[in-house]
Amino acid sequence: MARFDGIRKKIGNRRRYGRDKTSAEPARPSRLTDIVVALLLAVADALALAGIGLILTLGGMAATMGDAQPGTQRPHPGFSFSGLALAWVVPAALAVSTFVHASLRMPVTAVVQGLFLIVGIVLAFAETYMLVSIA
Repeated sequence: MARFDGIRKKIGNRRRYGRDKTSAEPARPSRLTDIVVALLLAVADALALAGIGLILTLGGMAATMGDAQPGTQRPHPGFSFSGLALAWVVPAALAVSTFVHASLRMPVTAVVQGLFLIVGIVLAFAETYMLVSIA
């Protein structure tokens, strides 16, 4: 009989408080914390994507520059794996950040990170296309 009383108390607590007190589920951060973290990460992501865009622009301009002597062939260094890695590091970090903030139940931050992830993937594809076309 005592066992059923304990079960009834737990059910009553769930109905009263929304979930079991002994639940291992983490509490979600406040909305203000979520918005502040989203703004801070938005600034950091914007700077990172601006840097990638700058590298993309400078790399494209350097590849289209002509030789000083029009009759000579300049040997091309080939495909740059370090440039390719640099292009895809930022979108990979944004994907991990989006997943982590979604699992931490921070919806505003997860949406902001997801939007920057889309922009980062577009820039990474553009830089990959540029690197492949140069080589």
